[in-house]
Formats: sequence, C-alpha cells, structure tokens
Amino acid sequence: MGNRAKRALLVLGIVLAIGCIPVPASLRDGGTRTYTALLYRVTVWHPLTETPEEYKTATQLQIFPMNFRPL
Repeated sequence: MGNRAKRALLVLGIVLAIGCIPVPASLRDGGTRTYTALLYRVTVWHPLTETPEEYKTATQLQIFPMNFRPL
C-alpha cells in the first residue's frame, strides 16, 4: 500500500471517529435526553404522563441523514 493510501485511510478513520462523538442534550418534558453526533442520534424518551407518578419510556435511534430532522 502506498503512502497516499495510508494517509487517506488515516484521515478517513479520524473523520469517522469524530463523527461518532455524541453531544448530550435535555428536553423540558420530564427527562428526555438526546445524544446527537454527525452520524447518528439516540433519543431516550422519558416524558411525564397525565399522572405525575407515571412516565413513558422508550429509546429511538436515527441514522444519518435522518438524524438532522426535527424530533
């Protein structure tokens, strides 16, 4: 493998690694968290229901390019 090919693979690996670093955020609905990266978004739903003692919970995964759409 040539020197250029090794550099290209190294740069590609670095770009993919940076694209996988998530940024956490919270929504104001009772505890929902989102973890957004360039390549994916994970949403851990935890909103309050009509009765304050109950929560609904779910997990949603969105892969690129769908992760840039609004919740």
